[in-house]
Amino acid sequence: MAMATRLLVLCALAPVATALCATDDDSQAEHIAVLEVAAAGEREISEHAFHVGPAVGVEIEPIANWLEIELGASAYRSRGATSWEFELPFKKPFRLTSTIEIMPGLGPTWAHSSQPSGASSNWGAETVIDIFFWQSKQLGWYLEPSYGVTFGNGNKTSASLTVGLFFAVP
Repeated sequence: MAMATRLLVLCALAPVATALCATDDDSQAEHIAVLEVAAAGEREISEHAFHVGPAVGVEIEPIANWLEIELGASAYRSRGATSWEFELPFKKPFRLTSTIEIMPGLGPTWAHSSQPSGASSNWGAETVIDIFFWQSKQLGWYLEPSYGVTFGNGNKTSASLTVGLFFAVP
C-alpha cells in the first residue's frame, strides 16, 4: 500500500515540479509515435510472487503537450503458466528539461493467464509514471514504475518496474 501512496504523491507533485524547472519547448522532437522495447519486473503484492519478462509498447500524442496514450504489452512465465498483460494508460506529458520528460498516467489493464486454476482473464487499472531520457531526437531510454489492481479474482495488487529503450517514429 505504501508503493501506491508514493506513486499517487508523485503524480500529484509532477505539475509542481515542472513549474519549478526550466522548460525548453523548442527542443521537442516532432514524431508520429514512440516505440518501446523493454524488460519488466512485477511484484504481486497480494501473492508474494515476482515475475520478469519482456515488454513492448507504442505511444501516440493526439493532443500535443497535453495527452499521450500508450498501448503496452508484457509477458511473464511462472508456475508453469504464461501470463500476458495489456495496458492502455492515458498520460499527461511534462518536459522537465530538453532531455528529460515525465508522464504520470492512469488507465485500464487486461491480463490473461494460461494457468488452469483461478480466473483466466481479469480487468484492472493501473497508475504509471513514465520517465523518458532522450539521448537524441529519435532515441532514448526510460523507466516506468507502476501500481495496479485487478477487479476480480481477489482484487490482486502489484507493483512493477519497466526499463527499456524507445525509438521515435518520424
